[in-house]
Amino acid sequence: MATTRESLLQRLDAAALQIRRDLWRALHAAGGGHVGGSASAADLLAALYFHTLRVRPHEPRWPERDRFVLSKGHANAALAAVLAQAEFIEDALLDRFYGYESPLGMHPDIKVPGVEMSTGGLGHGLPVGVGMALGARIQGKTFHTYVMLGDGELHEGSNWEAAMCAAHYHLSGLTAIIDFNKVAQSGHVADLVGVEPLADKWRAFGWGVREIDGHDMGQIVDALTALPFVPEKPSALIAHTVKGKGVSFAEDTYVWHSNTVTDEILARALAELETPA
Repeated sequence: MATTRESLLQRLDAAALQIRRDLWRALHAAGGGHVGGSASAADLLAALYFHTLRVRPHEPRWPERDRFVLSKGHANAALAAVLAQAEFIEDALLDRFYGYESPLGMHPDIKVPGVEMSTGGLGHGLPVGVGMALGARIQGKTFHTYVMLGDGELHEGSNWEAAMCAAHYHLSGLTAIIDFNKVAQSGHVADLVGVEPLADKWRAFGWGVREIDGHDMGQIVDALTALPFVPEKPSALIAHTVKGKGVSFAEDTYVWHSNTVTDEILARALAELETPA
């Protein structure tokens, strides 16, 4: 018989698999889009929404809710998939992704239930997250703010201004989750503008840091449960992931940062994402 922890991890792994299947489905409905960075974030999103975040899907503006900002807004197909699975939105909306008059575009829209910030212009999510976390303190609220960033997004200087500010104000209620899939829109991050040593950079800016395998659900859950990593400091969770995770032809290549999803491509992808027995 599975232990409570084993059951939890199995449930979260199943949720992540469904997110991957649904994001391919959504992008097929759109004709194509940002597969790679959506798929790399699926495990992290599953753990957040089905284990960590204090949210009420049927009361999305609940004042005490935790805040989640998808700063790497091009991964909106994965966010839409998890919002549908969590029942913030209707599942049928995924079949209208990026369609005429659909509320779901290639980037998040704050009008959609469960979305805290319209994102897409990279480098803005963490500064807003700093404001949210500081606002919680000023208002005497206990909600936690999570911001998911891409590693290529860290080329934007506004992130590091926000990192300095968060450390200055000792915002222990703020966590930056870096989806470190190592591939950007036009190549590998290390070949474009390297960001290593990434953990040392965040520590130098005054943050508590932990590095994990972003596809190991046990490591993800343990890290999120351990927040804040250092008392009186904001936390940076560096999750090592694989671009396009779960579908072999889309993994670790900038070609699938964004690409066309035909009927044939969808069938191939879903065949590799069959639910385990």
